[in-house]
Amino acid sequence: MWEDGTIWQGAREGALLLRACADCGEICHPPLPMCPHCQSLHWEHRQASGKASLLSWLVSVHPAEASQEPRVIIVVRLTEGVNFVSNLIDTRIETLSEGMALELCFETSGELVLPVFRPAGDAV
Repeated sequence: MWEDGTIWQGAREGALLLRACADCGEICHPPLPMCPHCQSLHWEHRQASGKASLLSWLVSVHPAEASQEPRVIIVVRLTEGVNFVSNLIDTRIETLSEGMALELCFETSGELVLPVFRPAGDAV
C-alpha cells in the first residue's frame, strides 16, 4: 500500500488530513498513487470534520499482558464518506453499538500522535 505520511503529518498538527484528488475532488482513502475516480496523479489535503459513526469493532487482549486494559480497534465511517481504522477510547465495551456517533481526538504514544475516537457528545 502506498502511503505519503498525510495521516501522521496531520495528527502531529491536531488534524485528521485525508488525501483528495486535486482534479476531481474525490477523497482517496486509503491512499493510492493514482485517483481511482479520474486517474489523476495530483493531490491535495483535506481536513476531516472529526465526526464518524461506528461500523465494526474488535476487542484485543494482549496474550502476554492479559492484566492490561483491552484495546478496542474500530472501523468507522467518516462523514466524508470513507472508512477509517483506529482505536476507541473513553468508553465501556458493553455500551458499543453499530452506528453510534463518534468524535475524533488525539492520543500520544511515545513520539507518535495517533488519531483515535471516543463517543460523541452525550454518549461519552
